[in-house]
Amino acid sequence: MIGRTWLFEPWRTRVLWSSVALNLFGGALIGGYFYVRHPPGPPGFEGVVNRMARDLSNEDGLKFRAVLATEQPWYGQSRRALDEAREALSRSIAHAPFDEAEVRLRMQALQARWMESSTRFGDGVLAGLAQISPEGRVRLAETALQPRR
Repeated sequence: MIGRTWLFEPWRTRVLWSSVALNLFGGALIGGYFYVRHPPGPPGFEGVVNRMARDLSNEDGLKFRAVLATEQPWYGQSRRALDEAREALSRSIAHAPFDEAEVRLRMQALQARWMESSTRFGDGVLAGLAQISPEGRVRLAETALQPRR
């Protein structure tokens, strides 16, 4: 046909779009394999503290990190307690016959560990905030509102 370019010939168009689709599928498949094999984990205590303090001045950053560093041993214990509570909940869920009361009890235990950990971390943050400058608190508040990098 007159005016038709090679791009619009039916068989070439089909081959082109099939190739694009296969490449996207293959890329997603490979990417998914590596994501499942090495999923990004939670940032951990130091990662959370560093994210919070990343925009502070050197002086405020040192003060803030020093206060929260005193909480790090407790945080490790809390993390283990949370992991144990999750494992106990998982075992209860998988147990046959299903015992709703036991699962509910395990859920409540996990929630209690989470609240305890969250409260203790919050107390540490408050203590750290009391040690930094007013400008540092403003920066920390602005950092908290930014999306994760």
